[in-house]
Amino acid sequence: MTRRLSISCVFLVVVALVATLAPRARAASDPALVWKTLDTKHFRITYYSGEAEIAQHVADLAEAIHQRLVPAVGWEPSEITEIVLTDTTDSANGSAGALPYNAVHLYVTPPDDLSPLGDVDDWYQELLTHEYTHILHTDHIRGIPALVNRVLGKTLAPNQVQPRWLLEGLAVFEESEHTSGGRLRSSQWNMYMRADVLENNVATLDQVSSTVRRWPQGNLWYLYGSFFLRWIAETYGEDAIRKMIDDYAWQIIPYGINRSIRRATGRTFEELYVGWVESMQRSYGEQSRRVHARGMREGTRLTTTGQSAQKPRWVPKNAWADGAGHGDELLYSLDDGHDTGGLYRLPITRDVRGAVTGVRERERELVIRTDGVASASFARDGAVVFNSGDIYKNLYLYNDLFVLPAGQKSPSGLDGRRTRWTYGVRATDPDLSPDGRRVVFASNHRGTMHLEIADVTPTGLEHRRELLPSARFDQAFAPRWSPDNRHVAYSAWTRGGYRDIRIVDTNDGSFVNVTRDRAIDGGPSFSPDGKWLFFHSDRTGIMNVYAWEVAALAPRVRQVTNVLNGAYQPEVSPDGKTLAYLGYSHVGFDLFAMPLDENEWTDAEAYVDNRPAPPPPAPHLGAKPRDYNPLQTLRPRHYSVQITPGNYGNAAILSTGGGDIAGRHGFAASVTTEFEKPELQADVSYVYARLPFDVSVRGYRRIEPRGGLQLGEGYKPTWTAEVTGFETGLAYAMPRAFDGQSFALTYSVSRIAGQLNVPVEKLDPYETPVYPGRGILGALHLGWSYSNAQRFLWSIGPEKGFSVGADFDFSDPALASDFSGYAATFNFVTYQRMPWLTHHSLALHLGGGTGGGNLGGHGLFYVGGFLDLPYVDVVRNTLIQGGVTLRGYPIVAVAGRNLALINAEYRFPIMNVDRGPSTLPVFLNRISGAAFVDYGSAFDFADKAKFKTGVGGELWFDMTLGYILSFTFRLGYAKGLASGGIDKTYFVAAVPF
Repeated sequence: MTRRLSISCVFLVVVALVATLAPRARAASDPALVWKTLDTKHFRITYYSGEAEIAQHVADLAEAIHQRLVPAVGWEPSEITEIVLTDTTDSANGSAGALPYNAVHLYVTPPDDLSPLGDVDDWYQELLTHEYTHILHTDHIRGIPALVNRVLGKTLAPNQVQPRWLLEGLAVFEESEHTSGGRLRSSQWNMYMRADVLENNVATLDQVSSTVRRWPQGNLWYLYGSFFLRWIAETYGEDAIRKMIDDYAWQIIPYGINRSIRRATGRTFEELYVGWVESMQRSYGEQSRRVHARGMREGTRLTTTGQSAQKPRWVPKNAWADGAGHGDELLYSLDDGHDTGGLYRLPITRDVRGAVTGVRERERELVIRTDGVASASFARDGAVVFNSGDIYKNLYLYNDLFVLPAGQKSPSGLDGRRTRWTYGVRATDPDLSPDGRRVVFASNHRGTMHLEIADVTPTGLEHRRELLPSARFDQAFAPRWSPDNRHVAYSAWTRGGYRDIRIVDTNDGSFVNVTRDRAIDGGPSFSPDGKWLFFHSDRTGIMNVYAWEVAALAPRVRQVTNVLNGAYQPEVSPDGKTLAYLGYSHVGFDLFAMPLDENEWTDAEAYVDNRPAPPPPAPHLGAKPRDYNPLQTLRPRHYSVQITPGNYGNAAILSTGGGDIAGRHGFAASVTTEFEKPELQADVSYVYARLPFDVSVRGYRRIEPRGGLQLGEGYKPTWTAEVTGFETGLAYAMPRAFDGQSFALTYSVSRIAGQLNVPVEKLDPYETPVYPGRGILGALHLGWSYSNAQRFLWSIGPEKGFSVGADFDFSDPALASDFSGYAATFNFVTYQRMPWLTHHSLALHLGGGTGGGNLGGHGLFYVGGFLDLPYVDVVRNTLIQGGVTLRGYPIVAVAGRNLALINAEYRFPIMNVDRGPSTLPVFLNRISGAAFVDYGSAFDFADKAKFKTGVGGELWFDMTLGYILSFTFRLGYAKGLASGGIDKTYFVAAVPF
């Protein structure tokens, strides 16, 4: 009795600890959020506390957008479209889909300073126009697919099974057609396209139709798709696009997009693509000639990595003592896809005129690891204040401010040297005043970016306040102090699509507009003497650096650079001789620098506004809020039928599932029958995510073959086990910016029975049959994992850090069990990049386990090679195996109550391919290789363990199938060196460990 009580107490203590240690639930289901709903004629808008004004604005916009887009896209949905607003991230984005119901997810956060999304007349108007285009496009379902949906629920949407460039390109085209902004009007968007065309880097149609690693990665679909579809609309009329959508909506067999466009235009996409590229070459070629005719003025390129370089700042001599002999240095934010992202310092040398004479890019050094793009400012003593993403309330990844003492570095982000100044303020772009006593920054709150100022004290920030109040939905970017310690310049977006430079007096809050037009003006910074205010502007259609004379009676604007691609974020050196700025090429953003010579500047051209007027203000509908009802989106909306390998031949599975749009509830249910044993099997699960941890319950019945039955001497047939059970669990995660851990606690109880179908002549009348364990199994599962592993865009797998995890399963009569036993497992993986070649890495895995008790066949371990599966089933059912195996041996080489396994893999890249057959959904991304050694065994007793070694090599083929499904196929050869070893050639889909 005492033992039963003690085990029960342990269980309750663990539950209590999880409940008390978990401060919040997951972000979408924060218990503090009060959800509401607004109903309009065609939409249902769901939102939570603090978003009421945004929700009303979106409700008004939605109905107006519906009226504009329905005739433009050529379809009107027959069902309500669900819209949910969330403010859980500092990224600007949204998503939409038609399955299993029309749903749009909108992030409240506006675009950041350098986002191609930032050219808008109203962020929510552009965002919702884009996402609702997806709904009208993918909800367009006709013919047999529509009949299937009447039977199974909404499971087929042919127009959703298209290349992403077509889906996203149409949405970008419509967002630009029906607003006065949009990406097709953005100078940055045009810069991306112009650089590709003029620098002979035009992506092929097959590359645009799949997933590639080249810049600008996922933006490639939006970029090429929008320009391509605009050209088709201009050449053949918008009705051609509507006809293509309608034709494809009838298709029961997907991927025939060329057939549909040929019926609309008489040409395939391959033929049209050639004509479009030729038109872009002519258009951008003429623009290039005009720029060169005015005289090129651009700096020396300092970096060559491309990707995302931003926010250059000159490093003072007292920041890091080890840089004193390096001459000049720049600090900038970098994520190049090859290494850890963060703030890097770059040593350069200059001559007396300020011209760069040398760059040591190989000597660049990561000094501060950050999550996301960071902006830094230096204190007078050399300390660094910067922003970085970090976890707030164990839920949200928000930007906050940090300080790093002078002379310190924080390349891991886990070293504890940095001090966090703000919590959940969502602050970016900090800039310290010249006297070091105040800091200005931008803060994000419910869709509005505020310009804030705070006093700096030895313990942090005090007296935080708004420097200049922002109107609802206004945005503030990149504030910078003037050398006079009184004025602050920043970039302000205001209603109507104006993006201008302002200068604010910090004493009285008054301000002046340096610019006032629809050009995108940003990145302000002062010259060291305060005479000039530099900023970037696209007033000519190409982003360049300009200078505004601060103290002049009649201030004038001068054009400093004249580049072909773009020049952003100017930063003048402390001696006033050199201008560093952000430039662009087809590989992305890099740092440039040029001597400052006022004699080479030209008068700025007047801005000419050729944009259409913004759409008229949407009528205010006055929708009344009501309490949120999760049942409206939680109920089953669709069913799927799947034929897949089972325990007895093939099995048929009928399944459904879903979740409410606010993320509080989720469920899944399936019914299975085996073809050779047609008995009903079922599995039903439910997750509740509105507590400080996720709670799950599950009930199931399954049948499965098991060994262990003994009927007479020498006769051990497989018997059919029937397992009926129920389980409930708690899951809790503790994420951080650069690492994280998770905990799981599950209690399950199951009834294990057996079915015996043995011919009478096989029975021995003189022996009593011995059955495997049958009865009630009550078990407790504890799980824990931690990881700080890093992988990068161009890496094969993780290259830095480690992951560790442990699981413990325990059964005892105190847990309502007829059995007593345990099973414990442990896994540790570490990753080390090799210094001699890029992205060569060594991955080491150490795993072990042990079990005991009277569970019979339960709790046993086995080691062996990969499972051979039919390739059609692998692709159709996404059957991807784990990477931890003992290669060179059968699937079950040895088994026992204990396990020890070591895996070592040397991984290396071979070729980046990124090619496929035109628009067909088969794409080979790259080929990599691995050489491996596996060593391990499963055994009952250590002194009888038979450890086995397997060696071999593999070719890894990273592929994308069906436009979105990623597979790593391994073609390998393994040789087992111990008894039972085999020479095995295999081709499987498996993830790296």
